[in-house]
Amino acid sequence: MKKFSKIRPVVEKDDKDEILFDDGKFKVIKYEDWSIVKGGDAIICIPILIETNQIVLRQEYVPTYKYVDGADYYLTLVAGGIEKGETPRNALLRELEEEAGIVVREDYPVEDMKPLFISKGMTSKYYPFILPLNERDYHEVIARGDGSKAEEMSKSVKVDIKYLNSLNPSDLFTDYMLLKVKEYLNIQKY
Repeated sequence: MKKFSKIRPVVEKDDKDEILFDDGKFKVIKYEDWSIVKGGDAIICIPILIETNQIVLRQEYVPTYKYVDGADYYLTLVAGGIEKGETPRNALLRELEEEAGIVVREDYPVEDMKPLFISKGMTSKYYPFILPLNERDYHEVIARGDGSKAEEMSKSVKVDIKYLNSLNPSDLFTDYMLLKVKEYLNIQKY
């Protein structure tokens, strides 16, 4: 039974929060009459490579999605968690290098978009970024990932902008960001 001890509710106080569950990655806390998932924030982004007329997306192995529908790969965004002490901009630059092999020059001006909550039951926010990059703004390296099995099985892909209307995103945030890119590029759906 010891191996299942983490799935039992843990009720304790953490500062002012009543913790119902804590597995080290996220917590479920009691707040007013809600049970709230308290997790970390993340960045999501779509780099636009101006000279080649391409965007960068992920062909990603996502265990959660596979569990639900069985497919091996999904069309997603360059994304990742904001680590402790990291700003959204710093997380963006780190994730771009880890997942897409894109190293952006230090003085590149990153424009902030409004952060979005993931859902009503979670404290986490996604910080979205659209990055129009000229060749002078970045250089490419080998994307090394974060060392996880899912990351090793995934890769970033360059997609020609002319195919934007035919893409089939795997989640709401990818769909939202593709719409924002179309808006940014003034692309109409035909």
